[in-house]
This record gives sequence, C-alpha cells and structure tokens, in this order.
Amino acid sequence: MSVTSILQTQEFANAAFESMRQHGIPPSPENFTIWFHYHSDTYGDLTRLVDKRIQDAEPFDEQHNDELYARFFGGDQRKITLGAAAGTERILQEVLSKISTAKTNVAGYAAFLQDTSEALGGDAGVRNIETLISALIEQTGVMQKRNEVLERDLQKSTEQVVILRRDMEAIQRDAQTDGLTNIANRKRFDATLREAVAAAEVDGKPLCLILADIDHFKKFNDLYGHQMGDQVLKLVGRTLRDCIRDGDLPARFGGEEFAVILPNADLAEAAEIGDRIRKTIATRRIVRRDSKVELGAITTCIGVALYQKGEPIPALIDRADEALYVAKRTGRNKVVTEEQMNDPDRNAF
Repeated sequence: MSVTSILQTQEFANAAFESMRQHGIPPSPENFTIWFHYHSDTYGDLTRLVDKRIQDAEPFDEQHNDELYARFFGGDQRKITLGAAAGTERILQEVLSKISTAKTNVAGYAAFLQDTSEALGGDAGVRNIETLISALIEQTGVMQKRNEVLERDLQKSTEQVVILRRDMEAIQRDAQTDGLTNIANRKRFDATLREAVAAAEVDGKPLCLILADIDHFKKFNDLYGHQMGDQVLKLVGRTLRDCIRDGDLPARFGGEEFAVILPNADLAEAAEIGDRIRKTIATRRIVRRDSKVELGAITTCIGVALYQKGEPIPALIDRADEALYVAKRTGRNKVVTEEQMNDPDRNAF
C-alpha cells in the first residue's frame, strides 16, 4: 500500500472514531465498519442514509446501527444461515417422526395379519371367516390411506428441503458478492487469491493481479451526487465482467478500487487484459436519466503485478498497488506493470 493510501486510511479511521464519539455510538467492530466506510464514501446509499439521520437529529441507537450493518455488510447473514439450519433440523425431525409412526403402523398391521392368518388356519366357521376377511379388507384400506398420507407428507418435506437448499445457496452467493456492482466482494477476493496462490505454488503456472482505480471519483461524486457515482461503480463492474477471460475473478477491492485475479496469465497477457478494461471503460458514458445529458468519459488507472513463487500475498498486492500509484502519478488513464514502475513510459499502454 502506498504512503498516500496509508495516510488516507488512518484519516478515515480517526474520523470514524470521532463520529462514533460524537453520536454516542459504542466502539464495536461492526459500528466502526459503518463509520469508516461512511467517511471513505464507499457506498453512496450508506452516506445518504447517515447524512439524513444526522440532518434530522435522529439518534443512532442499537437497532439502527444493526440495521445499517446488516444492509451494507451482511450483518444478518449469520442469523439467516442459522435460521435455515434450524429449518432443516425441524423438517428432519418431522420426517423422522412420520417414519417412526409409519413403522408403528406397519408393525401393528403385520401383527394383525399374523393373527388373521392363524385364525383362518384354525377351525373358523364360515361366519368367522367372513368377519376376518371383512376386518382384513378394512385394515388394509386404513393402511393404504396411511401410506398415501405419509407419501404426501414426505413429498412436501422434500420440497421444503429443496427450497431451503436453494435459499442457502443464495445466501452463500450473497455473502460473496458486492451488493452494488454484483461482482465478488473483498471477502471472496481474499479467499480466491489465497486459493490461486496455493495453486500457482503447486503447478508453477503464472498468476497475475490487476488493481484498478477510477480517476477523480470523489470529484465526480461531489459534482453529480452519490447516485450517479453508484452508476459509475456499476459500469466498471459490468466492464470487468465483459473484458476478462473464463476463470478470472473480478472483485470490488474497496471504495472505487477494483481487482482482477488472473490465473495462468503472464505479465504481458495481464497487461493486455488491463488495457482492454481501460479502453472499454473510457468508451462508455454515463447519462442522466432525467435530462439525458452525457456526463463525459470515465477513466481508470491500472496496476499489474506477477506473483513470485514463495512470496506472501500482501507483497503481490503491494506491487500492484505501487504500479497503480505510478499510473496515477504519471498522467492517469493508463496501465502500468510492475516492470514499468521505474520507467512508466516504456511500452506503456
């Protein structure tokens, strides 16, 4: 991380603690997350909601803090997961209970058949035989109905399990997806990068990392508003998906920063993909829906680094971040690889 990034992060952290002190908010990790991202202006909707509450002089009570965290950072994810697990347990208990009842019914019917068989094998008269057969038909009908009910109940339970399984899969996807841009979030990025590094260590194939930052994003937000800023972030997310290869992972790294993990790509190929992303973003336009006025081109700076066998992951991220910083410092709207950091105009995109 560059010196500028470190100082900026420290500034956001200090501002977060000060805001929490002013509004009487307990300094929990969840509350700090809310206010850090508020001051770093990560999410336009979060900023607007907090600003409105401050403007209306409404208190930041425990319930409101929990709601903010749940909405923007998945704070209720664990509750939802536990709820789904509890639902699965309930369905399982119901199925086991139904099966236990069915076993009891089958055992009773088997005993009845045994008694009837013995009675028929004895010296039963015609009238007794008719009575036994009538009872046999009746009990068989009862057993058949019970089996039909059991079959319907088990079918219903199966459908409930399918629904719960689908919900759990959706929860898992949501937990790994950035809600605004619909690409991978930081949590999934970190996990995927660890997996990609482990694979590169084993198979020896190249692995590259792209970091991209939207040029002058804060100015754009201040000039046109957070809602238009959110549209820019969505545009970049869509562009990343459009420009990468199968097997690459685009992610929102934080705020207006994005990342792409590129397995089996050397530095030259990764730089080409980065430049394709840069050019595509620059050709797209943001237009106001109300006035149809075009707000101009969006440009990005991109840094590219190649994983070195045996190095810690933060070192790879730092090199990509340093290359990104060089791209910003030397004119913006360009791609700089780690090889070009000392001479960014050499073979620059």
